[in-house]
Amino acid sequence: MYSLLIVDDEYYAVEAMLLAVDWKQIGIDHLYTAMSADEARSVLEKEQVDIMICDIEMPEEDGLSLQIWVQHYAAQVETIFLTGHAEFSYAQKAIQLHSFDYLLKPINSVSLMETVKRALEKRMQNLEFRKLAEVYEVYIKEDHSWKPKRLARFWKDLYSSRYPISEAKINELKLIYHVDLDPGTFILPILFRVEEWLRKFPDKDLDILEFGLCNAAEEFVLDGNAGDAVADQRGYVLVLLYASDKIQTSQVPDTMEDTCKDYMDRCTAYLSCRLSCYIGEWTPLKNMPEAYRKLLQVHRHNVAGRDGVYYIQASEEKSESVPELVPLPWAPEFSLLMETGKIKEVLQRADELIDWMQEQKPSSAELLQSFYHALLHSIYPLLHKNGIALHSIYLGEEPQESDVTRSFPALREWAHELISRSGLLIHPEGEDTHSTVKKVCLYIDARLEYELGREEIADFIGFHPAYLSRFFKKEMDMSLSSYILHARVQKAQELLLTTSATVTDIASKVGYFNYTHFTKMFKKYTGLTPQQYRRQIGNKTEEERML
Repeated sequence: MYSLLIVDDEYYAVEAMLLAVDWKQIGIDHLYTAMSADEARSVLEKEQVDIMICDIEMPEEDGLSLQIWVQHYAAQVETIFLTGHAEFSYAQKAIQLHSFDYLLKPINSVSLMETVKRALEKRMQNLEFRKLAEVYEVYIKEDHSWKPKRLARFWKDLYSSRYPISEAKINELKLIYHVDLDPGTFILPILFRVEEWLRKFPDKDLDILEFGLCNAAEEFVLDGNAGDAVADQRGYVLVLLYASDKIQTSQVPDTMEDTCKDYMDRCTAYLSCRLSCYIGEWTPLKNMPEAYRKLLQVHRHNVAGRDGVYYIQASEEKSESVPELVPLPWAPEFSLLMETGKIKEVLQRADELIDWMQEQKPSSAELLQSFYHALLHSIYPLLHKNGIALHSIYLGEEPQESDVTRSFPALREWAHELISRSGLLIHPEGEDTHSTVKKVCLYIDARLEYELGREEIADFIGFHPAYLSRFFKKEMDMSLSSYILHARVQKAQELLLTTSATVTDIASKVGYFNYTHFTKMFKKYTGLTPQQYRRQIGNKTEEERML
């Protein structure tokens, strides 16, 4: 039987939910209630709770904050959020915090019951998986589990070499790892890569699942034939078929593709993962380093992240001509949209860019890497500016670039997570928390090097140009054009004192391409020419620092 906790600061709402459903009938044996987040924590610390129904809007501490605590200290709980406001930001935050579902008040008793039943089904699946994991843990700890580790080390030492392996080196490795393999053996390498885990698993469970992937590959891919299946790096399984007679190695078996597809389908059904497969060519044992590198190269070019079977021969034919690299049309306003709280627009722009990248023929791994670094460069300075530590974005280990850029689906998932998490940290009160005037100023400050027009700024804010001018003059006691001049001269002053750039270069960086006009406007504002300002104010600042 299972337990349910109802958290709501309204007494009658709690009572109504207690009476709305025959909880015992759907498998709920224990019911708990709490009128605040603190009370809920007390229950969760003392009792084993499976499902939590929680109101988002509560005084002192809301349900979203409670869910963050639940993720750390009661991760087994499936949370269903309730709210009286149909706002996208609430739903987005609830999803980001891995809640099970999100319901609007007033709640229909049938909908509530059906949602709890679905949450119970998920909880049951998790418990079943935990039992399976415990069985595998016992198996892993048995004495014979050291053999796969020896084999994995043998093969890793063999194929990680930069050069072909001599027979003497092969014999040395055989002695070290107690492997009985003829140096004249031919090998057919097949690489399987996990493109996507269909459920969220902790690292400990991933180790167990990858052990299961290896076992299944040995059973279904080798199918009694001579060979080995070894866990390579995280998410990779390398299957190696052996042949002692060169006649056997004239071609890849006709049934191999179907065999690999059958194995991949089983892994999807029973181990909750989606695989891609890369079939190499028969190669002498001594040439395994080169054969392995070719497999990795084929995988690297599969940036679409498709789950299919790929042959190394087809890949080599396609790569005879080197494609011209396509530049990434990066959106320069990403940082500005993030800073002004337009998180939905940032997510939309990111999706548009990734969609564009997928349409390029052929797509390249370099394009994915460019997106990865450009997005980090847009977001990390904002976190630093707001005093937010980088490690606070991720509760666990930060995703590695090689994992993020392995495919378009992986890149899209990472981008959404980074943007959403950063948005919550930079704007904890929700989206669009800056005042309209602040957004106008931020927009102008971020685009000083470009030509700025009233219509462009009004379009960004969503105002009519004439209304924007009146509104800005009333709030700031200066016109838009005066503020733009003020911001450009201030930026120029900063660059004159902190860089060795020429005055001409500084003029272009603040939106002036006519040197004479820049000098005239700068002197009108400061009383000095740019050169005089750099000499007089710069020297004065240096003297103050020395004192």
